[in-house]
Amino acid sequence: MGTLVLDIETASPFEEPPDGSNETAYYEWVAVGLAYADVLEDAPATQVLFRRGGWEDAYTADLFDRLLEWCDQRDIERILTYNGAWFDGTHLLNWAAEVDERTGSAFRPAIERLFEDHVDVALAAADEYADELWDDQHVLPDWKAYKLAGIDNAGVWYEDYRFPEGYLAEIDESAVQGKHVGRVLGTKYVENVDAGLEETSVHRELTRLLTDYGESDVADLIELYVSLGGPALDEQYRRPAPAIV
Repeated sequence: MGTLVLDIETASPFEEPPDGSNETAYYEWVAVGLAYADVLEDAPATQVLFRRGGWEDAYTADLFDRLLEWCDQRDIERILTYNGAWFDGTHLLNWAAEVDERTGSAFRPAIERLFEDHVDVALAAADEYADELWDDQHVLPDWKAYKLAGIDNAGVWYEDYRFPEGYLAEIDESAVQGKHVGRVLGTKYVENVDAGLEETSVHRELTRLLTDYGESDVADLIELYVSLGGPALDEQYRRPAPAIV
């Protein structure tokens, strides 16, 4: 039986969440990065699944369908996230409940089953590197956990992608960050798809960037999990499906 890694990418196209807010009402689902390895020592296979339309329930349901199909094709012993007890699991379950209520689907029970053996690696890293936490931090940024563990988790840099001048004017950092996806990149991606612009060079480049970023979020989490203790972490840091918030 193998190990699954999951990391969602979100956008806030309608209202920017207040600082520190984790209310699902502020977030829409753009993509999910996935990694899987039958054996912990093996390099995982990775894939990023993207939303295939606008913000309507039909496209959220489609993304759930493809996520669950991808998982059903693999023999999963555990699922790993980084801070998924707070973010990824919470929003997936809330979106599933909302879509179920409005469409009569049954995604929430399926996501609950997927998260039965969920291990949140961020909690283990926070305990292992507790001296590195700031006063207001509960978990470390994933890049810092990788650095402390001596794992080379590749960054994604804007200079490696070609966009028209001014296309990403709202972003002034050199490396792609999750907040950029939430505030700019995720919304641009979905708006492009909704407008039928998938075949444009700009959208293809944006897809390449987001694919690379999504894969970077999941590709090395198994290695971090192993470095922190591997299966010995499973009982202490197991976090099944959170409650709806």
